[in-house]
Amino acid sequence: MLNTTKTALPFALVALATLAAMFSHAGLSQEQSDSVLPRLNTADAEWLGERIFANECAAQRACLTSWNEGEDFPSLGIGHFIWFQRNQDEIFAETFPDLLTYLDETGITLPKWLQPNNLITNNDGPDGDIHAGDFSHDISGETPSEGKDSPWESRADFYQDIDSPRMEELRTLLDTTRREQAQFIIARLENSIGGIVSQAPSAERERLQRRVEKLSTCHSPAGLYALIDYVHFKGTGLAEGERYAGQGWGLQQVLSAMSDDLPALDSFASAAKATLERRVANAPIERREQRWLKGWHNRIDTYLAAATLPTARGDCR
Repeated sequence: MLNTTKTALPFALVALATLAAMFSHAGLSQEQSDSVLPRLNTADAEWLGERIFANECAAQRACLTSWNEGEDFPSLGIGHFIWFQRNQDEIFAETFPDLLTYLDETGITLPKWLQPNNLITNNDGPDGDIHAGDFSHDISGETPSEGKDSPWESRADFYQDIDSPRMEELRTLLDTTRREQAQFIIARLENSIGGIVSQAPSAERERLQRRVEKLSTCHSPAGLYALIDYVHFKGTGLAEGERYAGQGWGLQQVLSAMSDDLPALDSFASAAKATLERRVANAPIERREQRWLKGWHNRIDTYLAAATLPTARGDCR
């Protein structure tokens, strides 16, 4: 079995170290990294990670390495992080190279072929949905790491390699680092909130920040789960390329569409569904995005279901 840990730090220390590393990697000062989001305890962080894994992969190990029909890139890990080939141009933000950097910086030993400057192509060979999985690079100032390009040229190429030793190494890495992947997602949201608020029209900024603060403590951790899952699921909404008919579908657009006349979590779920319905209506007809809408709505319904769990804390007014 792949040895994935370099250190034996307790999880609490690992979590703190990973958050600090992400802030440092993004070039944020301590003042900039302060967030309106509450700090998670270990149980809540693990619950969030498992919830995201269930949403993206139905908690199935095989799904950790997948390439959805109709997409031009593989989706990897508990959050279906996307990975592009060299010079691939997409409107969606790539996240898997950032995850590899994050895992390496937090003490995880990557398989040799995934280590910086060691990625191979197939010529070197050894043995439904559009998932944004994205926190746009214009938030943190990051760019994809050099040399970390997907080695598969097509979906057929990917599945021809699905049982190879390197693919099994990749699945093992992704299966044994679920907690770290959840912390990566959480840290990316921390880094993104400031941009989501600051890049909104000035008249909306205070209102958006107030909505984030309410949601983050709403039936904890249900409200925070909604924020984390949606921004991972459909992005921040800040990337100009992520638009149909000039309208985005990310977290910023959902926060802007909320009504303050409803409890925060109910309002968020309603606004999210309406935003995704608008995306489908605006999408190019050849994408046939209507086929995904029911599943997207079902995913949003899990935000409301989480608020009914016995472990949920606090109200949502």
